[in-house]
Amino acid sequence: MKIIIIEGREYKLLRYNGMWVFPIISTYEYGMGSPIAMLLDVLEKDHLVYYGDITVNLPECNRSAGCQFIDINNNGIPIIDWLEENNFGKRTGKFGVSGFCKYPEFDFYQGQAFYEYKQINDRHNGKENR
Repeated sequence: MKIIIIEGREYKLLRYNGMWVFPIISTYEYGMGSPIAMLLDVLEKDHLVYYGDITVNLPECNRSAGCQFIDINNNGIPIIDWLEENNFGKRTGKFGVSGFCKYPEFDFYQGQAFYEYKQINDRHNGKENR
């Protein structure tokens, strides 16, 4: 882990594929129950830039509370190991299917880091204690 300050805000960065990344946690606009959205920003010099989406929203697929489908189509299967190793949650063993892709469901509510990074993101976006 690496802590940096950008524009007066503290960011706790994690290593992913040899890069320093910051997980962005929010919700998708569409889907029942405010579906979890997760993406990564990567550190480039002294600022963070968009790296990619970790989750994929499949509103037509049933998912459990606190769960979302992981985009292994664009990130590969190792992203699930990284999420578990960094305590963002656990695999459920269920899948959502869209087109020719089968996306694993991931339970973010089972991970302490999910809550920690959600709180950091909420604080950065002025949503804390609302």
